[in-house]
Amino acid sequence: MRPARWLLPLAAAAFAGAVAPDARALPPWVDRPLTLPKGDWAFDAGLGIGHAPAAPDQGDTGAGINMEMAVGVTDRLELGVRTGLRFGDDFERGIHPDQYGRLFDRQYVGGGDDVLANPELRVRGALVRGDVFELGLEGRLFVPFEQGTDAAAEFGVPMAFHIGNRVRLDTGVYTPLVFTQPDPTLSVSAPLDLWIQASPRVWVGPMTGLVFQNVTGANARPFNYQPVTDLSLGAGFGYQITRYLDFKAMFLFPEINQNSQDFGLGAGVQIRIE
Repeated sequence: MRPARWLLPLAAAAFAGAVAPDARALPPWVDRPLTLPKGDWAFDAGLGIGHAPAAPDQGDTGAGINMEMAVGVTDRLELGVRTGLRFGDDFERGIHPDQYGRLFDRQYVGGGDDVLANPELRVRGALVRGDVFELGLEGRLFVPFEQGTDAAAEFGVPMAFHIGNRVRLDTGVYTPLVFTQPDPTLSVSAPLDLWIQASPRVWVGPMTGLVFQNVTGANARPFNYQPVTDLSLGAGFGYQITRYLDFKAMFLFPEINQNSQDFGLGAGVQIRIE
């Protein structure tokens, strides 16, 4: 697994950060807002390993890297970009292993087996920001770099419920619209993640959600069409190494009701610059 070698320098940086003094402390995960503070930058890198059944002469495990960057334009407006790299043969890349490196954010529109995942542009605004409830508005644009894919836009309403100082519920509704020809296709995604702050620096929790695939569009409705619903199930873990460095990991079945043999895991870091 040559792609894993990039984790070695990150691990060294994490160890150095863990033993270095940290005069200030970032708020615990369950208290962090939907958007970055004004002027803050966040850089995420995650390694994903995906598994799917394959023919006897094919590999059934693929590896990929997710890379993203975001900046707080104001305290209520955040801009971000994201893409991914996949390794292996066509089948291994087609598992989309980089999706498991998109730690805790599972919204994506693609579907090819190219080395480079469709680049994504994102804007998120915080409409309501309270001690208990937050409501945002989000838009994403997916550029069709992957062969056989189409341009897509996604509109979302992310929500966060802060329950005391120990629990946060992340949910929302997202509607990816793929500009297929002759008719666009629309899906609906509703993630649901429950985070428990086990200590000031550690958080864990179950991750699930529903995706209603291609709910509109003639392309998605043959004579015997039946709506397809995917249920995801997994768990996440996070550790705040320093004020400027988080470690994240997750294990996920993306469609456990359809095929429990498809699953993956990911691990990575977020580096922040204030």
